[in-house]
Amino acid sequence: MGLLAFILRLVGCFSNVPRRLLISYLIRRGTKLPGGSVFQLLDGTVVKIGSLGYLQREFEATQYARKHTKLPIPRVYDLFTSKDNQVAYLIMEYVPGEMLLRKWRFLSASQKHSIMVQVKDIITEMRSIRPPRSQRWIGSFTGGPFLDFLIGGNDPYGPFDNETEFNNFHISQFTSQAYCEVHSVRERLASIHREMPNDHDIVFTHGDINLRNILVDFKRDDVHIVALVDWEQAGWRPAYWEKAKLVFGAEPGSDWSAAVKTWIVEGYENEIARGIELRLIHGGTM
Repeated sequence: MGLLAFILRLVGCFSNVPRRLLISYLIRRGTKLPGGSVFQLLDGTVVKIGSLGYLQREFEATQYARKHTKLPIPRVYDLFTSKDNQVAYLIMEYVPGEMLLRKWRFLSASQKHSIMVQVKDIITEMRSIRPPRSQRWIGSFTGGPFLDFLIGGNDPYGPFDNETEFNNFHISQFTSQAYCEVHSVRERLASIHREMPNDHDIVFTHGDINLRNILVDFKRDDVHIVALVDWEQAGWRPAYWEKAKLVFGAEPGSDWSAAVKTWIVEGYENEIARGIELRLIHGGTM
């Protein structure tokens, strides 16, 4: 460790100011990490660069999940913007590990099974988080608007007072499209809408568990999840939603896809089938 890195790490225990002042220099001297605009800095932290809206949600949701679980989640230290407010910087703990996407095909069958069990346990622990009050609303962890890239695009939407309102919004993303001018399509969407249950449990949901957002470490032949990252889509969702997002984020036909459809989150086959049909109507692939 160089002298500057040592000083920054020491001062960083008490103040974020030096890192903020030197952020451009630290990024230039940093190491690019997989997964977008993410750099390991000299002081042993990680910076994620993006828009304030996205990173604010990730900052707050990560803190919330760390506070209410013992899951492997990196600490978040700071969030600030550039002088012109055009770019935001999220400072996080660096967790040594490798992106599961890069290691998955090299794992043995027993190692893959171990990872799947660990993911199942992570989801179970997330669902043990008690809501801030008895509620049926669907939204961010605070009950506000939330992000979800499966529906609603890149803009936040909601919150919704109940699952019926959520279903109405979900289906509206399809009924507003030009293909609804076809009578048979319009009728099928109306049928799917009627089939949507409105009485699922509302549970805390990561909303983006995939091979890119899981970091793993190896000890001999054992493989362990050391971090689950990218919490900007987290919040309160119907109980089937985590599985829907797992299926959405999995490569079709892979062993990971088979696992998320069958036993990592069990049940909800009808909900998943409706979601796949909606994507096919919209012109997607599964």
